[in-house]
Amino acid sequence: MIFINFKVKLFLSMPKEKIIAVIDIGSSKICTIIANSVEGKNSVIGVSNVASKGIRKGVVVDIDEAVESISQSLERAERMAGCSVSSAFVTISGSHIESLNSHGVVAVSHQDAEIGEVDVSRVIEAAQAISLPSNRELIHVIPRDFIVDKQDGVRDPVGMSGIRLEVEVNIIHGSATALKNLTKCINRIGVEVSDLIYAALSAAEATLTDTEKTLGTILVDIGGGTTSIIIYKEGSPVYSSVLPVGGQNITNDLAIGLRASLETAEKIKLKLSVEGKNNSVEEMLKGELDVKEFGLETTTVQKKLLNDISRERLEELFKLVAIEIKKANCIGKLPAGIVITGGGAETYYIEKIARDVLRIPVRTAFPKGVSGLIDEIEGAPFSSAVGAILYSSKMNKEITRFGSKGRMQLMGILGKIKSFIKSLLP
Repeated sequence: MIFINFKVKLFLSMPKEKIIAVIDIGSSKICTIIANSVEGKNSVIGVSNVASKGIRKGVVVDIDEAVESISQSLERAERMAGCSVSSAFVTISGSHIESLNSHGVVAVSHQDAEIGEVDVSRVIEAAQAISLPSNRELIHVIPRDFIVDKQDGVRDPVGMSGIRLEVEVNIIHGSATALKNLTKCINRIGVEVSDLIYAALSAAEATLTDTEKTLGTILVDIGGGTTSIIIYKEGSPVYSSVLPVGGQNITNDLAIGLRASLETAEKIKLKLSVEGKNNSVEEMLKGELDVKEFGLETTTVQKKLLNDISRERLEELFKLVAIEIKKANCIGKLPAGIVITGGGAETYYIEKIARDVLRIPVRTAFPKGVSGLIDEIEGAPFSSAVGAILYSSKMNKEITRFGSKGRMQLMGILGKIKSFIKSLLP
């Protein structure tokens, strides 16, 4: 009897395994990652990356095509992981996304004036009680700073003594129509949306250090059709925005300048970036790029011409980023500088252009924080997808279970055995 009880306790005390699924929906690609999460450690067991259809500048423009792409990406990841997905976290972007900061205040409800979790929930609810248009919907409500009886800088007020509790929150919201259409696409493939995650917020989880968040930094996630921005100060986000420009704009300009198709222009852009990693700036500005494999009218193109075309677009992008920094009232307040990630971060010469335009420190960031099948998701284009895994794990939300039916039956049986044994013990 004691032996059986010990086995039950041993099983129930084992680390709980969670399966986290993330669908990163972009204008140029749809990436699905399935990870096994145990005690905050995330191991990738399934990955899929397919071309995006029906999505333009982060917004669904054709539901049928979008559903087809999402379904294809999910099925491939499920086959690799050897499990089925019933719910997933979904990243979202688009120029409809905006943010604002809000303040909430409540009186501590307990007679002993000790702040509890209920008080924290109440004050956050008070802070999010803002007047938004009927066509807007909340995506995130992120506590930035708690204030207990006028003492600010409190990170976790639970257990502290106080009478008055205040909070500063950052609220990220978006178009209700855009959010519903995206959710509808996910639901049509038989998957429930566990939560929508702003793409730049998830990318920040995989790329930014705690020091950068504390000192003040701006993360710029350059996707195919949009560029997602999030600014951190004192460890928390204070401003978010999405620009309707991205890496595809550079590809479009190259296609026009070279009189080539968009597919060919994209391949040439990537080849230029690869060569740029192995050559100096001087060599890249005076040499020629071999393009005979792409079937153009010419076999070589001056690298300076390609760089000039890319530079024009990138300068335009970072000038728009500078405007957003000004809107956030953060000029001269970002000592950690700018962190660039996303597919556009692989564009040659991008760090120098950003430094020239913004006059702040610049670095290109790649996702980190997960193990397992990471060879396919090591690049900057996967920062948002990897970050969504970390974000969901951090929030401690159980979303998708594979093979859960048998496991739940076993847990139920063991639960009954445990209850029976307890009834017999003194």
